Formats: sequence, C-alpha cells, structure tokens
Amino acid sequence: MPKPLLVLIVALLALSSGAACAAGKKQLPTIKILQATYGGNCNGIPKGNVTHFVASECNDKSMCNYRVYYKHMGEDPPAGCERNFSVSYACGRYSKRCTVEAEAGWGGDDGHPNKFCMMYCSNAKIQN
Repeated sequence: MPKPLLVLIVALLALSSGAACAAGKKQLPTIKILQATYGGNCNGIPKGNVTHFVASECNDKSMCNYRVYYKHMGEDPPAGCERNFSVSYACGRYSKRCTVEAEAGWGGDDGHPNKFCMMYCSNAKIQN
C-alpha cells in the first residue's frame, strides 16, 4: 500500500476514534515524547538533544508523522558524520521507538528524500 494512502487511512481512523470518544467510548492514549536524539551515532552528540522540538510537535496527539529535518531541530549536521534519528515515546503505560537511519535529517535539501517517523497510539498493546 503506498505510504500516502496508509497515512490517510490512519488519519481517518484517528478521526473516527474522536467520534467514538464523543459517544462515550474509551479514548485513545496520546503520545508523550520521552527522548529524541538526532545524531546519536556521532561522537559528542548528547542523547535527547532534540527532545523538545519533537515533543512540541507530537505530544498529546494519538498520531504524529514527524518530518526529520535538521533546520527544524536547530541542529546542523557535523562534517564527516551522517546523523541518524531516534525517538522514544509513551502511549499510556506502553512505550515505543521510531528510528531513521543516517542521513536522516536532510529533509528534501539538495535532492535528498524527506524522512519521517510515524508515531501512533492505539488501544492495543504496543511492542518495543
């Protein structure tokens, strides 16, 4: 299934869950970003260096398709090291991780493809 179609289906499911909540059914848990790191595979990059950027976009949502782009995270790629991206988040009492291999953050610059982390919460148990 093409990714845009999958994203549309997930979005429609999230919207329909809102109607279920209004009808008195259990609400989906929401995303709580625990830690997000851009360039954790490079020397001298601290864990959690972009947590606040990702949290500001994704916290309190049941679904978030985060575009990994260094210009939106306040970080310039260091010379000689292609950075990966990793985010840990909680959905209620369960946790999950999304990882994008290096180079993760070019975000469409110079013909590089955009890369995303799709985060979501559901009522089903979420595996690590």
